[in-house]
Amino acid sequence: MLKELKEIKPGYGLGPLKFGMTRDDVKTMLGEPSYIDKYSHSEEPNDATESWEYDELELSISFDEAENWRLMMISVTSDFYELEETSVVGLKEKKLMDELDEIDLGYLNLEDCSDSDNEDHKVIEVDEKSINFWLTNGVCDEVQWSPLFIDDDTIKWPK
Repeated sequence: MLKELKEIKPGYGLGPLKFGMTRDDVKTMLGEPSYIDKYSHSEEPNDATESWEYDELELSISFDEAENWRLMMISVTSDFYELEETSVVGLKEKKLMDELDEIDLGYLNLEDCSDSDNEDHKVIEVDEKSINFWLTNGVCDEVQWSPLFIDDDTIKWPK
């Protein structure tokens, strides 16, 4: 199963794991998660998110109540996973930027997210592909992506 999950597919998912899948579908494919967390970012009704961690896969996914608990976000933290046959986790900032330019995902927006605890945090956002590359101390340590949007309110679910 792990080999099948290798390919990061912006807007689609991870290998055969695709955005829009139900929790039951994902559980059938990946098994029980190591950890489940349920939270909400607001007091609004139907705004809950359920996050599943798969420690052995270095994979986390989340489902949103507002989208009928369908798969909405995937995050990986291992260099096992590849984007266009390139392992991006573990790359230094300059090499990552060069690789992303080569892949030509779209406009790369580099933002400094550092805080006062002296850690250097940055994110490279590619809005056209709904994908973010998180860097700590100049090294990519996480790739996070979600489905594409047709407009602010309409998700383009993969077929």
